[in-house]
Amino acid sequence: MRRAGLIKPLLRINNNKSREWKKNYATQVDPNLAECSLDPKEYVEFKRQLRQLNLPHKDGNTCLQLECRLCNRQPSQKTGDQGLLAYVNKRTGAFMCPNCDVKTSLANALAAYQLPTPAGYRRLPQIQPLHKSRFPHLVNVTAEACEALGVKGLKEDQLNAIGAQWEPQQQLLHFKLRNAAQIVVGEKVLHLGDRREETFQDSSSSGLLIHGAANKTKAVLVSNLMDFIVLSTQNIEKHCVVCLPYGLTTLPQECLPGLERFKELIFWLHYDATHSWDAARAFALKMDERRCLLIRPTETEPAPHLALDRRLNLRHILAKATPVRHKAITTFGAMRNDILSELQNIEKVNGVKWKRFPVLNKLLKGHRRGELTILTGPTGSGKTTFMSEYSLDLAMQGVSTLWGSFEIRNTRLATTLLRQYVGYPLDDRLKEFDHWATEFERLPLYFMTFHGQQPLKPVLEAIEHASYVHDVMHVIIDNLQFMMGVSSIRSDKFWEQDSIIAAFRSFATKHNVHVTLVMHPRKERQEDELTTSSVFGTAKATQEADNVLIIQDKRLTSVRGKKYLQIAKNRYSGDLGIMPLEFDKDALSYSSQIQSAKRKREKTPTET
Repeated sequence: MRRAGLIKPLLRINNNKSREWKKNYATQVDPNLAECSLDPKEYVEFKRQLRQLNLPHKDGNTCLQLECRLCNRQPSQKTGDQGLLAYVNKRTGAFMCPNCDVKTSLANALAAYQLPTPAGYRRLPQIQPLHKSRFPHLVNVTAEACEALGVKGLKEDQLNAIGAQWEPQQQLLHFKLRNAAQIVVGEKVLHLGDRREETFQDSSSSGLLIHGAANKTKAVLVSNLMDFIVLSTQNIEKHCVVCLPYGLTTLPQECLPGLERFKELIFWLHYDATHSWDAARAFALKMDERRCLLIRPTETEPAPHLALDRRLNLRHILAKATPVRHKAITTFGAMRNDILSELQNIEKVNGVKWKRFPVLNKLLKGHRRGELTILTGPTGSGKTTFMSEYSLDLAMQGVSTLWGSFEIRNTRLATTLLRQYVGYPLDDRLKEFDHWATEFERLPLYFMTFHGQQPLKPVLEAIEHASYVHDVMHVIIDNLQFMMGVSSIRSDKFWEQDSIIAAFRSFATKHNVHVTLVMHPRKERQEDELTTSSVFGTAKATQEADNVLIIQDKRLTSVRGKKYLQIAKNRYSGDLGIMPLEFDKDALSYSSQIQSAKRKREKTPTET
């Protein structure tokens, strides 16, 4: 199963570095990761080189398609052997060949397309994709499986025709995931007992589940197997049906070559409490939104399996799909379905709910993408510790999070997150470390490797890269002051801060990512309560922010003083208020629910 690493560095290549330096830098990292950003000049030069060599290539929607010269095999002259196509992602520069399972950076692949071949050049190691199923006892679908699935009129021959297999012992339906070369690289299963889905793929490969003729140029994208089964067996003649491997959580860039042949993509997705319907917009940006259409979720246009249960006409719903991309000027009529969808799905529009901080749900309503949040508080009040648990709560619910910690090192931050996840220190329980580290590693958490003062440009480049490659939904900058004073242009510090905040505000809106900025307050008297005007800098910071959270620490001025979180600005609902903060040192937790559960466990005798 694809897992998020504990520490995932985001590498980049500066445009002003020499080409030789780039090649040396790229070879220092695992060539299968391809985490380097693409230099536009390098991409243009590569296309010019292909034209000079008379090598056929095609500029696709998301990838440049060309013959793979890293393969040991040569394409067949009779058939052209289109399966030997390689793909270069136009955003990241990742060079991928689905046949030989090579995945590297464009800088590493350049030498293979030079004539004569540079001295000392060696082909990259190749591994033929070979996925071994975790379910050895698969059989053809039986009537028992159809009955357990609960879809009216569904027959076993229909499920067998779309590639389903049955595992009678575990009561699950099994589907194979294939890459752009139609090689099996993974599997996706549906447990019929609780309708739970699981995806198993190698970390370097990622495939899709596609049903339909190879000559079709339109596809309907769904996020779960129930919707895939319904649409695939209802004879949607003009469209292929595509099931995303990880639902609305993430879309690996290795999947994009499999969608290159489609000129039109219709998103017909099932949204839950964690993923609102704007997740489709984020995927559309990755797939080239000009070819993407969206079916907005309403009572009359629900997800496919719900539409079938309600006996709605699936073809009529498909015909109502509207473009994701709109022109600069729009009308109420164009937004009408959007407004209706928000009203009918108000809880989902509110955002992801916190489980450790229910008070935040009452005030902020939820964590929403596309917003800017500012967190401030006195020095030593626990801003980073609170933000760690705040982000951990969301990450445990599938919100992909990128940490930019300039003040403390990633190892220390990860240790804090792990301790908050476990609920107690592991110092004297080192035997448990491997177990908890493996569990924690599954969380969609990523960390930038910057430390200390950093200029704005490389930080934004790393965030944009993470947003595209890892589908990051939440970015945390701790703290903003570490990005000031390093600009080559001498300017007023307040003007510099305003420009940084404006850049993050623009990024949050454009990329539909929630950005949280940790900022220091002005130097004021300790007995004074902090307000929105206490945030360091000009008023622009709080004006641009959707939410302003302030940690008030009265313990610094009073023996019986308390610490609490104040919601000082809330643009979404306007609700303001406070949340008491009681700290549990063992768990490094501010959650009252976690502390109550801990006290309950301590009072309850351990069962033997």
